[in-house]
Parts: sequence; structure tokens; C-alpha cells
Amino acid sequence: MAGQETLSRLLAEGIAAAPAGASPLDAVAAGLERASSAMGSMNRDLAARLKAAIAASEELQQRDALKGVSLAAAMTAALVAWGVPDPIAALAGELGVLAFKRGYADWSASEDTGDELAPYALAALVELRAATTSLS
Repeated sequence: MAGQETLSRLLAEGIAAAPAGASPLDAVAAGLERASSAMGSMNRDLAARLKAAIAASEELQQRDALKGVSLAAAMTAALVAWGVPDPIAALAGELGVLAFKRGYADWSASEDTGDELAPYALAALVELRAATTSLS
């Protein structure tokens, strides 16, 4: 779970730097883009081994779940500081974590080694945003 603090900080920095008037999910997208820029080929190369190690260890599964909680909390706090009401900030933060995880999984499984993580994470956020319209 190395890099969790850095990833949380980058997500929060991206949200804080989102343009004025952006929606909460647009601010999350800015956070995802900022954090994704720090993920390089080394992260991608380790993805399959990391996934296997987590699947084989209950302790690592718990730590991975706590990492998700920590990332959501960082995004939620950044959104609240940005002026987003708490329930909306919490929901947007959770969607950000889902988008990051889905984007990371798609990126690490992609055979195009020249790709960067950001487009995958942002595409996952677009899909999740569209999916929320079917919840009501």
C-alpha cells in the first residue's frame, strides 16, 4: 500500500486546483488527473503481481480496503474544503475511488504500453457518472 499518502495528497491537490464553478465530479476528475500523472510504467509493471499478492493475503485485502477508505476520505475532505456539502462530497469521493480502481485495472490490463493512466481513470468516471442517472 506504498504511496497511499502521496496519492491522497495528489488527489486533494487536484481537487483544490479545479476551476471555479466546476461540479463536484469535475473537481474529482481534476484530482484523478493529477494523481494519475504520478503513476508511471513501474506502477503498471507491478500491477499483476500486486493483484495476485492481494488476492492471496487476507491482511493485504484489508489494507487495500483501508486504502480505498483513505482515498475517499481525502477526496471528501478536499471537496468539503472546496465548499461542497458533506453528503455530496462523500458520494463524489466514493465515485472517485471507484473510478480510480476501475481505471487502474483497465490500464494495467491494457496491452498498449504507451498509454497513461489518466484517460482510463477519467473514462471510468464518465461511465460511473452516467450510471448514477439510472439510480433514481
